[in-house]
Amino acid sequence: MITANDLPASFPAGVLRGPKQLEIVDVPMWPLETYGDDDMVMIEVEACGVCGSDFRYYLGENPWAQHTLGHFVPNPPNIVLGHEYAGTVLAVLDERNQHLLGQRVAPICSKVCGACTDCLSGNDHLCPNTIHIGHGQGWGDQAFFPGAYGRFCPAWGSSCYVVPDQVSMPEAAMMDILAVCVHVAHQGRIQPNFPALCIGAGPAGNGVAQASLAMGASDVVVLDQSQLAIDIAIKQGLPHALNTAIMSRQALLDRLKDFAPNGFTSVFDSVGTEDSLELGISQLAKRGTLVNLAVHDQTIAFNYARLGSERSVTTSCNFQLQDFEMALTWLEHGIFKVADWITNTELSDIPTWFENITSSEAKPTFKLVIEPHST
Repeated sequence: MITANDLPASFPAGVLRGPKQLEIVDVPMWPLETYGDDDMVMIEVEACGVCGSDFRYYLGENPWAQHTLGHFVPNPPNIVLGHEYAGTVLAVLDERNQHLLGQRVAPICSKVCGACTDCLSGNDHLCPNTIHIGHGQGWGDQAFFPGAYGRFCPAWGSSCYVVPDQVSMPEAAMMDILAVCVHVAHQGRIQPNFPALCIGAGPAGNGVAQASLAMGASDVVVLDQSQLAIDIAIKQGLPHALNTAIMSRQALLDRLKDFAPNGFTSVFDSVGTEDSLELGISQLAKRGTLVNLAVHDQTIAFNYARLGSERSVTTSCNFQLQDFEMALTWLEHGIFKVADWITNTELSDIPTWFENITSSEAKPTFKLVIEPHST
């Protein structure tokens, strides 16, 4: 291993023992040499976002498998959560990555096999053999599965992107969700000069709304039941943000009709309930596309006739390399704005945050970002 600094033997990390069992415990330093990949590097984590999928893992779901494989896969115990991270490269295994030492980077949190049918057909974001930071996938048997809820985390040198000077590390830690949002917007087939609709205005919905405007949508309407999400959307230049918790269904439908008399060509659903699907399909224009960002293991019935006139319903899964690169460019140039999202917190407070957020319908914060150095 090539490093300018000695690494500690262990460090505190947020370990998911099992459903609703998130603990801060000391874990051994990640054994990079044993993973069989000389592209691996060690990151000193400066910021790690708490993703909505992390809460789903906490509750016993496996959203990566549900989105990528289309079915549930049990989670192993002892996953260190956290895949939205940025930090400084402290150590590398191979000299080809030596130029990264000391660099501020935003890593791509996964690596695909490159050999399966999906990878060879250009659909590597659907690779069933993906190795994933913070998700416990693809590592084989491990005492602890690598993640970024802690001061140190592995990454792959070939997919570490240097963070521009004007981008803060908490902002850089948003790169994973922003790349996802770019991919989602592409899936929604944004049509220039036509409006889009985002059902759900959390970080995913907010990011998709920003991406839709960047791709040429004439306007975006965002819906949420959280006034916090609505306030952040308006502050970020998304003025058509509606709090559906204080509107009747008919009043909402009337407002949407005013915005798009012929329906929305792109509808994005980051809620994933029967009610949100019903609303989304009702708002689709002819040849419109609805993208479900939140695939749950549930049966939902709807009338196929409502998909007439070439309307379509699809999902979005992970992201591709070009999505990540586009997102970084947009973040660097201020097209993506995320500073208003962020609430910084210490690692030691994370179990309490998870318990409170998953047991309440209210949103006490928009986007948590862990700063392990503050612990």
